[in-house]
Amino acid sequence: MGNANYSLTLEDNFLTHFFFYAARYPQREACIFQPRGPETAITLSYEALNHKVIEKAKFLVEQGLTNKPVGLLFPTGIEFVVDFLACLAAGVHAVPMNVTKNSKQLERTLAILSDTGVNTVLTTSDTKILVGSLLEDLGEFRWIDACGSVSVTTTLPTIGLDDIAFIQYTSGSTSAPKGVIVSHRNVVDNQRAIQTACGHKQGLIAGGWLPQFHDMGLIGHMLQPLFLGGTYVFMPPLNFIQRPIRWLQLIDRYRIHSSAAPNFGYEHCTKLIKPSASLEQLDLSCWQVALNGSEPIKAATMKDFATQFAAQGFSEKAFFPCYGMAETTLFVSGGPKHGGMQSLQLDRNALAKGKVSTSQPSSTNADSLNVVNCGELSEHFQCAIVDPDKLTRCADNIVGEIWLRSASVSQGYLKQPQTNSLIFEAAIKGEGDQYFLRTGDLGFVRDGCLFVTGRLKELIILRGKNIYPYDLEHICNGYSHAAGGNGASVFTVSDNNTVKLAAAVEIKKRALKEQCHDAMRRDLTQRLAEGAGITLDYLLLLPPGSLPKTTSGKIRRGECQHLLNTAPLQGEFSH
Repeated sequence: MGNANYSLTLEDNFLTHFFFYAARYPQREACIFQPRGPETAITLSYEALNHKVIEKAKFLVEQGLTNKPVGLLFPTGIEFVVDFLACLAAGVHAVPMNVTKNSKQLERTLAILSDTGVNTVLTTSDTKILVGSLLEDLGEFRWIDACGSVSVTTTLPTIGLDDIAFIQYTSGSTSAPKGVIVSHRNVVDNQRAIQTACGHKQGLIAGGWLPQFHDMGLIGHMLQPLFLGGTYVFMPPLNFIQRPIRWLQLIDRYRIHSSAAPNFGYEHCTKLIKPSASLEQLDLSCWQVALNGSEPIKAATMKDFATQFAAQGFSEKAFFPCYGMAETTLFVSGGPKHGGMQSLQLDRNALAKGKVSTSQPSSTNADSLNVVNCGELSEHFQCAIVDPDKLTRCADNIVGEIWLRSASVSQGYLKQPQTNSLIFEAAIKGEGDQYFLRTGDLGFVRDGCLFVTGRLKELIILRGKNIYPYDLEHICNGYSHAAGGNGASVFTVSDNNTVKLAAAVEIKKRALKEQCHDAMRRDLTQRLAEGAGITLDYLLLLPPGSLPKTTSGKIRRGECQHLLNTAPLQGEFSH
């Protein structure tokens, strides 16, 4: 399939782009997977990938799976690439899921299978053995772990732009994970938005360690280079977690131009990568687009990373803070390319009242807050900052809910018509019947750039002040005895009908064992008072790994309150 002489148009879907490049550059490397060291790398050309995709797609058609949801349960690898693209070509509604035996993350996989009504799962034989018995409570599944022979007469269906491409589940940080229905139009529009914003060219080399079932890894790392006839280079996420230098070595070895990570990824590198001969040999000058998104972006993390790896050729100008979500397929704003990290120093007291006012450089930490610029709004999006209660457009320099219109905005959530009418069909009062997506995020626009201040559902209003949990959690994570990463949660509890402010902070195991707990509480309380002018009512110290998180590492604040119920038994509760 595909015609090397064909000219791509705006009406072509993602598959047309892939087949076009497979015909034009059959021997070009489409995928490079490095499961362990470089000697284990597996490479697939466009010709080989194209052949595998078409064979598997025809097999899926023959199995009667067109227009049906099918689970994709794969460890990181080439198999996921083949089967996901095959689902697109066969008109199958792919549902990417996480392979895990972790009880908390397995609950998410079980919830997805139950919600979609999936009864067929594409997987590998090893994965079936690993997790098959864990899914028995949901009934019988049809497991497909190989591609049988197909008839030469089998044809693939015609794919329309408004047909369903796949179902991407949200992280579920503020509610139960929801299935976002992503169309082929959504996919191709967002691919163009990413390409334009990042300045990506034909033949792009992109990739890294992000999970393939996660929207940032799927849309940004895997589909973007294949959309541009480039090369997708990747490794298992666990390899990065164990030794973060492997990510940088992957970038150097394959001369990766564009690679993304949440803020945690860059922080993980600065904390665990130490001076060594291996580090000295790295050349990161090829890394021109270093996207940072998917969770709150910290200016200090990017500055530390740029300083630590400047000798390896990394430029601070490569940083590309960005914003997006599954409901918009992925990307909304970012850049510009080579713009680096930019931020605003805001008056904390004004922000607590929902107003945007820059603070003086001499202001103390308690008086100011640094908010990172999430980049220029894509030309593919129309953005409005709206009062979430009055549903009217906010005046300039007022924080409101971010509302979006775009061909990238998905068709809605699976099986949730009432929620869809509220979230995907929102209208600004007095401005007609144009529908917007309510993102649930708070922020403002300045000079065409988007600044995100927090989540509407997570905003804490205490004694007439707006408190942004991320800000306080960042201060807690900076404490010397804190486990770091994303190991702090700030939330409210009700005590005798009074709202109180609480925090749970993961502490290094050694510090929990050797340091005075009361002294650590005093230190943390003082840091919050000096850094944000906030006084806690409750502070809980926890061992690493105690906080409830999503599969992408986001805190589930709504589940943190139950931690206080067991705290007295641990001797960790402070009032």
